[in-house]
Amino acid sequence: MAGQRNDIREMEESFSRFSIEDEEQGGLTYEENTPVISEIDTRWCLVGRFLTDSAIDFQAMQHKMASLWHPGKGMYVKQLEANRFLFQFYHEIDIKRVCDGSPWTFGRFHLVFERLHEGMDPRIMVINNLEIWVQLHGLGTGFMSQRVVTDIGNYIGKFVEADANNFVGVWRDHFRVRVSLALNAPLKRRMKL
Repeated sequence: MAGQRNDIREMEESFSRFSIEDEEQGGLTYEENTPVISEIDTRWCLVGRFLTDSAIDFQAMQHKMASLWHPGKGMYVKQLEANRFLFQFYHEIDIKRVCDGSPWTFGRFHLVFERLHEGMDPRIMVINNLEIWVQLHGLGTGFMSQRVVTDIGNYIGKFVEADANNFVGVWRDHFRVRVSLALNAPLKRRMKL
């Protein structure tokens, strides 16, 4: 018993000489111009979520999206939260095909996504826009121009691009425009031109 008390006293004495404050004085300092190299290549990453409150079967979604997208160089999917995913591709062609082919769905739920930019935190990114193609019907002869198609795209949402085939050929029944729609804004039902 006396031996244990001596051991405890010795331990208390050694801890009394130990100072945490000395350890807390250190730290890391970087100059503003010091480049910090990220180990993650964010050039070809998308952060996305599905428009549902239901749980998403991660394995089934991962396999389904890979079979739909057919990325030539492969892809990696990481679940960041319950309904937030990081899709990493390994070539610009693969990510461009996915972005251009949207909207995508899984189990009747739309996938909304944004490209991840350098320095952005994928867990707190706001993902609130859906890009879709819209057909424009009934444009009069004087309104069949790139400017009108762009303006209509901006009226519907935010103009992204016009179909390259809109003004090819003799006569078109409709034009196509790609727009980005804010999910928290109501859809416009009609427009006067």
